[in-house]
Amino acid sequence: MTRAHRIRRRCAAILAALTAAITWAGWPPAAFAAAVPPPGTTDVGRDVPLVPAPAVAMRAVHGWQAILIAIGAVLAGSVLAVLYDRGRAARQGRVAAHATRA
Repeated sequence: MTRAHRIRRRCAAILAALTAAITWAGWPPAAFAAAVPPPGTTDVGRDVPLVPAPAVAMRAVHGWQAILIAIGAVLAGSVLAVLYDRGRAARQGRVAAHATRA
């Protein structure tokens, strides 16, 4: 592996880590939501009753859905890694032969 390949791989790893960090930090949780005053008022005080949020805004991803998303991401990543490795090996002409029983 040449020096340029190492530098390219390190830059790709850093870029992937930064992209993941920005994506993760870009979605603020509902705890950071601000109180919205009722229409026609300008005062946001503690004595102003809050307007109920629509049902669409109250929905969230359930735990089992998050687990399924994570499992799907892991499976997709592993399949893509195997396909990438096999494609790279085929380009370099070093395809490994599998041992078969006769």
